[in-house]
Amino acid sequence: MAEKPLKKLGSKAMLLLVVSMQIFISSCSTEDSSLSYLDTKLATVLFQDFEIPKFPTPSEQLNYAKSGFADPKEKKAALEAVAGIFPDARLQCGQAALTLAYLKLGFNYRFADEGQCRQAVAAYQDVIINFSDMPEVLVKAYWYLGWIHCDLLGQKQVGLEFYRHIVKTYSDLFLDISSPVPWISLVYPLNDIDDAKMDGESRKTWAGLALLEIIHHSKSTDEIWSAFETLWLNYKRNYATGLALNHLLKDPSFKAKAVSYAKNFLELNIANAYLAKEINKNAGG
Repeated sequence: MAEKPLKKLGSKAMLLLVVSMQIFISSCSTEDSSLSYLDTKLATVLFQDFEIPKFPTPSEQLNYAKSGFADPKEKKAALEAVAGIFPDARLQCGQAALTLAYLKLGFNYRFADEGQCRQAVAAYQDVIINFSDMPEVLVKAYWYLGWIHCDLLGQKQVGLEFYRHIVKTYSDLFLDISSPVPWISLVYPLNDIDDAKMDGESRKTWAGLALLEIIHHSKSTDEIWSAFETLWLNYKRNYATGLALNHLLKDPSFKAKAVSYAKNFLELNIANAYLAKEINKNAGG
């Protein structure tokens, strides 16, 4: 009878256990990949009435702060504690500040009101002031300012200025593994693309995504086409280029010019099956 629970778990449960352990191991810092502190209770610091565990490295502290919390006040405390515990870890402190700014939008950004958006804008502007030496942090702050103004506040001209700034200032800065904003994963899941088909990390540039947003939001036909030509010239193997091309193929104002690029792009064989099918259909193939 004692063996029945094990049989109930089966191979699926065992696989989940193995995967969970792999995730934990991979999340550990390369400075200390051992599991030595699994058996050691982490020290804690009292921060805003919450006991926050103190991790060995800034990256682990940030990962903990960005994880799920039932109480949003505890999450806020954990994020603010990153700078309190590791004040010299500029990158991790900047990433924590970015997440704190995002929290100003509330539980779900889709329901953020104007006041919440304004609070988030002010917080991102503070990030720009406080982390002026950290381009990896600055570019994300500028991105969110563009997104909030264009998509949430409907102030497209203001938002476009932030996207233009990204294109001009951060032309070669790569994205990290996470999406800049939630909708990007929904529209075009990153794991649907085979990285091996790309030229290094060229598909993950902030400038490429900013150019795509310019194409989506600008009312100037000259600026839209110029943005696409810049994508094609500098970021041809960027997944944003495929999305931009598909967008233009559906616009009667640009379809005639865009069709000539469709075959060339599809021959690169870098788009996932869904996007390739869409481009082919919209190009009249």
